[in-house]
Amino acid sequence: MNPSFEDIARASLPPKGWIDCGFPNESPPDVQPSGAWDVYRPAYHGYTYLGMVTRENDTWESVGQRLSHPLLKNRCYDFSIYMCTSSEYWSAVAPDSVKNREFLPDDLPKKNFDQEIKLRIWGGDGYCDKKELLGESATVKNTNWEKYSWKIEPKRDITHIILEAFYKTPTLFPYNGNILIDHASNFTMIACTEGEELIIAPAVRILQPIEKINPRLNQVKVNALVRNIKSKSQIKFKVNSVYIDVFDFEPSTGDFSTRLSLKEGKNTIHIYASNAEGEAEDETQVYIVESNSSPEVNNPVADGNAPQPPPPPATPRKDYKVLKGLNSEDVEAGEIFKMDNLYFHADDSTIQDKASFEVLDELLQYLQEHPKVHIEVRGHTSGGAGNQRINVRYSENLSKSRARTVAQYLVENGIAPTRIQYKGFGFRQPVASNDTPEGRRKNQRVEIKILST
Repeated sequence: MNPSFEDIARASLPPKGWIDCGFPNESPPDVQPSGAWDVYRPAYHGYTYLGMVTRENDTWESVGQRLSHPLLKNRCYDFSIYMCTSSEYWSAVAPDSVKNREFLPDDLPKKNFDQEIKLRIWGGDGYCDKKELLGESATVKNTNWEKYSWKIEPKRDITHIILEAFYKTPTLFPYNGNILIDHASNFTMIACTEGEELIIAPAVRILQPIEKINPRLNQVKVNALVRNIKSKSQIKFKVNSVYIDVFDFEPSTGDFSTRLSLKEGKNTIHIYASNAEGEAEDETQVYIVESNSSPEVNNPVADGNAPQPPPPPATPRKDYKVLKGLNSEDVEAGEIFKMDNLYFHADDSTIQDKASFEVLDELLQYLQEHPKVHIEVRGHTSGGAGNQRINVRYSENLSKSRARTVAQYLVENGIAPTRIQYKGFGFRQPVASNDTPEGRRKNQRVEIKILST
């Protein structure tokens, strides 16, 4: 996901789809070129890229993500990425007395993290899990983008990877260095030895979330990865048990996409692929909630260039079944409402089921009916039971990612981005004890805070 590290350029927050795997109380990697740290180099691909550093206090930055398909043990893969170093990477350096480096004073001295470092690639069974070193680069000395390639040969099945900035070796003392990373390739299975016959069974994965492109017409866009298939004729695609042959497929990348109009209620989307070595399939359900909006009307005008009338306002709703606190006309700035019945997949920010979209549509309806209201979407996760330790950075990134998913849904359905903020709090604001499953369920929540009315 997001191999080109595209996101809003900013300091100390990884790009979308990647989580921080660095040290506690140290700042996360950056999305460049943000201007922060005096880094302005244009991206090799797209608009942004990843910037990571090593530090003289013997800490370094890294990011990780779950692979769309696992790397299989005793198989071989080709992988490449573009990298360079920057001669300017100025950053504030906190003294040891500053315990939390996420909140640094503005007047701290700065140092140039301009030394040459390298990249290490780790594989594991979970987020930020370093079970096997899959590869490492030479020290990156080039100041212009260059392609670095590896032949990856995992000795175990790998479901997650980590990209890690690290010092050149051998070295006696840790030092301040930087590396810029862009345009990572897919992991492409290759023959391990010359002349070996490569046998690869297909793999299918429908990508989540399903993108709503025109909610009023129930239109969605379906994206999927269909690997190790050479032609469309090897793919069978059906919706609600009806086969459909209108879709786009690129064999070289495995990218599958199509646009559909779905019925109201439950829809089942199924993709099946087969070749001489095997078969694979994936299935997902999409729930289309009945719309309360007025139907679209064609209004002919004498002048084809004349402006069309604005769309009809949303039909007022008598009451909100889930967000019941919004029924009152006396909602005030500062009030916080919990979004009950909003469910995500485990360790993910993908919305799970029909009930979740119903509560999102209630919030959407409220914002449509109250155009002056501005909100903040607040994500929270649960903590560990008893003495169980939870990764602070991972929890905060997950809570923020879930809040962002809610905010994106509202924006994609017509709410102005200027009316919505989002924030992740991790497990720092519990409302119940984490020692019981019920308490942890209560703590893992999304809230809406009214900023202005």
